[in-house]
Amino acid sequence: MDSNIGDILDSAAGKAQKAQGESLSTFLASLTTSAIILGLGAIAYSLLNSRIPEYYSQSRQTSDSEWKPVSLSPRMLVFPGPDPHLKHPSNLDNYFFDRYLHTITRIFLLLGLTVPPLLIPLNVVDGKDEIGGVKGLDRLSFSNVSFSHTDRYWVHLGVAIFVVTSVCHVLRREVREYARIQSVSHLCVRRSSLLITSSIQQPSSKAIRRHFRKTAGGIRSITINRDYSDLQAKLRRRDASLRNLEIAETSLIMKANYKKRIGCTKDKMDAVYRHPMPLWMKYLDQKDRASVRLPKFPWLCRLPFVGAQVDAIRYFRTEVAQLNIEIERDQEHPEKFPQTTSSLVHFNQSISTQLATIALEARIPPSWTLKHGTTPSDTIWPHVSISWWRQCIRTAVVYLLVTALILGFAVPVTIIGSLSQIKYLTNVVPWLQRIGSLPIWLVAVIQGVLPPILLAVATAAVPILIRFLTNLEGLHSRQATENHIQIYYFAFLFVQGFLTISLSAGITTIVGELSTTVQAVPAVLAQNLPKACNYFFSYIIMSAVTAVVCTLIRVNQLLNLFVLSPMLDKSARQKWVRGENVRLRKWGTLMPVLTNVACIGLIYSVIAPLILIFSGIYFGALWILYRSYPPKLTESDIGTSGLFYPTAIHQLFTGIYFMELCLAGLFFLVRDADGRAACTTQATIMIVVTALTTLFHYTIDSSHWIRWLRLDALKQKIERIGGQGKDRREVNELSTTNPRILQPDPVQDEALVASRPVVWIPKDKLGVSDDEISHVRRAYESIWISNEGASLDERGKLKLWCPPP
Repeated sequence: MDSNIGDILDSAAGKAQKAQGESLSTFLASLTTSAIILGLGAIAYSLLNSRIPEYYSQSRQTSDSEWKPVSLSPRMLVFPGPDPHLKHPSNLDNYFFDRYLHTITRIFLLLGLTVPPLLIPLNVVDGKDEIGGVKGLDRLSFSNVSFSHTDRYWVHLGVAIFVVTSVCHVLRREVREYARIQSVSHLCVRRSSLLITSSIQQPSSKAIRRHFRKTAGGIRSITINRDYSDLQAKLRRRDASLRNLEIAETSLIMKANYKKRIGCTKDKMDAVYRHPMPLWMKYLDQKDRASVRLPKFPWLCRLPFVGAQVDAIRYFRTEVAQLNIEIERDQEHPEKFPQTTSSLVHFNQSISTQLATIALEARIPPSWTLKHGTTPSDTIWPHVSISWWRQCIRTAVVYLLVTALILGFAVPVTIIGSLSQIKYLTNVVPWLQRIGSLPIWLVAVIQGVLPPILLAVATAAVPILIRFLTNLEGLHSRQATENHIQIYYFAFLFVQGFLTISLSAGITTIVGELSTTVQAVPAVLAQNLPKACNYFFSYIIMSAVTAVVCTLIRVNQLLNLFVLSPMLDKSARQKWVRGENVRLRKWGTLMPVLTNVACIGLIYSVIAPLILIFSGIYFGALWILYRSYPPKLTESDIGTSGLFYPTAIHQLFTGIYFMELCLAGLFFLVRDADGRAACTTQATIMIVVTALTTLFHYTIDSSHWIRWLRLDALKQKIERIGGQGKDRREVNELSTTNPRILQPDPVQDEALVASRPVVWIPKDKLGVSDDEISHVRRAYESIWISNEGASLDERGKLKLWCPPP
């Protein structure tokens, strides 16, 4: 049984190694395929742009952002761009995304202009060639150096050190620049509230005031957080009832208008209502209205075919009306909810989050935790009240599940792949023998069409599953949650998208080898990774072409707006929400894809220097493309901070480490013409370089270092503007001796400030919508309803022209 499981986990191994020794003609065929895809994409873009120009007219606009890229110049090929315009902090996410692509492009441009001209001739001239078993594009790589020219590996060592130092210098500068820009940008967006939690008990107001009395002009007020889980449950119930009510009302209006268009009318009196007959009854029967089944028990959810069947519109109207009253009553009496072990501290003076972190963490007791300089939109309020021990349990469980997903993804992939051999399996597995009696065409579909579709679905489900697991972790911040998604998804892509398909022996065998001794790491990497380099040449080019075509055509948006929306959106609100989120490409799942490709380019930069050219093309094309079509990286209501940027920068060290370890192993494996180890010294030096890289990484990753930089940048800003008369007020705002009294802080649990929603239905020429609004307003005083901003067109389709009321 254990061997079977191991075989399954190892089944995806070595996929990239099949490209070892790939010929030039085969590689040119891959390039031709990419060029054809790019050409077809350009043709499709031109046709779609001419057919639906209004759809593409907004493609160059960034939603809810003032960020505009600076004009391209030759200087930008060497130096980073200017700082963002600090009057608009919403620029930061798009600015840092552009800066990340720009930084990676500059790295590969530098390496592409220096490394290949040095190493490719060195590898080709007097190499092993086909006589020595090296053929195809492998002749351009590290493995083609002949046994009689092992002294050339000193050049490879020097180039490797150059690559490491150059990349580390750029990454160090970018971390410092991120800290500086963040510090300066927070001079424009300062907050006066901080969230603290205690691992023991609720901190008393007296203790909080004693610890923070000299911070930011003193404490204005303290809000003790409470457990609003019951109120939040009612809000979720109201949202669900509101959604169902809008769907049922919209369906009623659309059905009545359809009956009118086909000339079918009825003349009845309403036997249920005592007021004048509703307009819909002129066109529909009671059976045409949506119905819903009541739950069998109060604690049981509604199930199909179980429970009494009632009119959906009347049921959900009653639910929404009752919940509106209960929620507003609870919001007026928050004191009845139990207190938690967290508090919001509101200061008299606004202060930057970075300076607050430095100033406050030195003063708080060990049992207290300073979580965040909170903003209402970024806080996940149901998670604020989670105790520290529950948070630890959740985190441990999520780590285990994510690890299982990363290592065990080969299991569903193998099962799906086995469908391509279903005809053979029917002869081996008894309970599959019935499939043999199916028509031949159906078996062909199962073998040829079903596996790619299921594999695409499984792959697309991974980021969704990772997002779901991360939400279970219970983090208090939406940005922190997105940052963990970025970390987990990068780990998945690197293991499954690079290591698994590069290791010839499979992941279970490799883990077994590595468990015996750490010294096996360089040897294992050296024996496996170089053989897979040709695969990634085509992979990077195909990824670049796919990204360019999908961004130009906006495939995801077309699919959502013109396919999924007509099929799934049954109300005006659903249609509007999809339209708002269709351009959203959350950075938690976008950045890991880019970082993974960059790491692959760095790993093979010395082993197969040709990859630097393709990596430079990939990132250069994306950088130019996204400057014209910048993605929407986060929801409009979240305060931006570019949190993904330092995470992505640090993840690039993964590529550096693997490149160093692989080279160390390759140097150890080098033999001269007499069969003796010829590059032990180079391997030893490479191990020393790896240790120095780790030390360097630690210095720029140290939280103390980052905070010192932030404080230093803040002092520099104050010194720079201190002598300017017109900006002296900015210094005064930073001074804690002259506090500026603010208005009451808006930071509080969203459950207390959630307003009564408006039922949104579409307007129609028949007047059914207006008639429904009139009936609701007469029967339910606690329900707000409107048909402003949505209507039915002449074909009975939903049309929107403004946000929900």
